[in-house]
Amino acid sequence: MLGKKKAKESVSKKLQVYEILKNRIVQNELKPQEYLNEQDLCEEFKVSKTPVREALQHLERKRLVVIVPNKGCFVSNIGVDLIREVFEIREIYECAAARIAASLDDKSRFMEILENHESFDITSEEKLRQSLLSGYQIHEVIVNSVGNSFLTEFYGTILDHIIRIRVYSMARFDAKRLHETCEEHKLILHTIISGDADKAEKAMRDHLQRSLISIDRMMVNNRKGI
Repeated sequence: MLGKKKAKESVSKKLQVYEILKNRIVQNELKPQEYLNEQDLCEEFKVSKTPVREALQHLERKRLVVIVPNKGCFVSNIGVDLIREVFEIREIYECAAARIAASLDDKSRFMEILENHESFDITSEEKLRQSLLSGYQIHEVIVNSVGNSFLTEFYGTILDHIIRIRVYSMARFDAKRLHETCEEHKLILHTIISGDADKAEKAMRDHLQRSLISIDRMMVNNRKGI
């Protein structure tokens, strides 16, 4: 019994460390390529090395950190290749989901989201930026509305990366792109509510492709120091 209790406590500590570090990485509190000192983490969380190492290994499997032999653990970089891979998967999942969502009888959830989205204060860039940071929820609701547990599970494997890229990029978008994103989200919701599957799929695909182009341009400008 004592052994089982200790095992449960170890798993609980590992999950606690994992969730806290994951959220810090996703919210960009821990920056790309930032070094994670194992001993400092042990002291911060008041745990032994085992839960910290297991949490870091779990984060590595999720591609949120990179463990380099003889050097240590680093927050994974947000590179062009990663972003493009995530958006390729998103286009496959989300365009299909938007098409199916448009065929659903119950559109009340989409109407509710649209109503909330149209209440955004678009005259304030900072408030619009803050509101759009949670825009991933629109995409998540569309995917989950399909009611396919496999789709929900597969999408969930990249959701942390979707949120992380959004947090990272939204802070760097200009006011023009922020307003465009807001209007694109509204169009996606309008086409789903209207029941037009072709337009819903196209609206989603156009939005994702424009977002990728904007992020690519932003990444290039950052490298140039613009």
